[in-house]
Amino acid sequence: MSNYTLTSDRLNGHIELQYKEGLLTCILIAVKEPLNERQFNSIVSSVTQKESDIQQLLTLGLNITETLPTNKKIDLFCRLYEFYKKVKYIVHPADTGKIKLIRIDEPMLTAYFTSDNFIFKNKHSISNLVRYYNELRAEIAQGSSSKHPNHWSKTHEVGLDEAGLREYWAHLRGLGLTPVRDRVGNVTDWIPNQTQNN
Repeated sequence: MSNYTLTSDRLNGHIELQYKEGLLTCILIAVKEPLNERQFNSIVSSVTQKESDIQQLLTLGLNITETLPTNKKIDLFCRLYEFYKKVKYIVHPADTGKIKLIRIDEPMLTAYFTSDNFIFKNKHSISNLVRYYNELRAEIAQGSSSKHPNHWSKTHEVGLDEAGLREYWAHLRGLGLTPVRDRVGNVTDWIPNQTQNN
């Protein structure tokens, strides 16, 4: 069984197609505003019955994305987990139900495993991915607009002037981090703000 999602700038929503053994079995039209009769007929008449002809939809200005089934999402997560963590991921029974609720692909998981954001870093699991899915999507959409790293770095801090240091500390606070100081008052680390977790 194969699933595809069709999107377009002209379509306020998406269309999902499901093929079984190469033949169309399901069409789901999920749009925010109802289609008029002309739009509906145009979409339905354009959808191909054979999966092998699906690329014809590109000529209509539709973007085609293959939607992974749950077992392939888990396989992809496990493969990348092993690549980045150097150990195999142990799948829990609840992971199957959780991961089927989200759309993932390799670039998104690569961003997840390489992110320096404290809500992801060294907390990699399917549960954590699903829990912070929107935050991950926002981070990917935002990109890396800051000239500062998303974690505390003594070597980065040493090269900054006073204004740059204030900007860097504001950036770290914006990530939900708080400084850890030694007895003298020097900053030794930045950690997630404990009051946010309570």
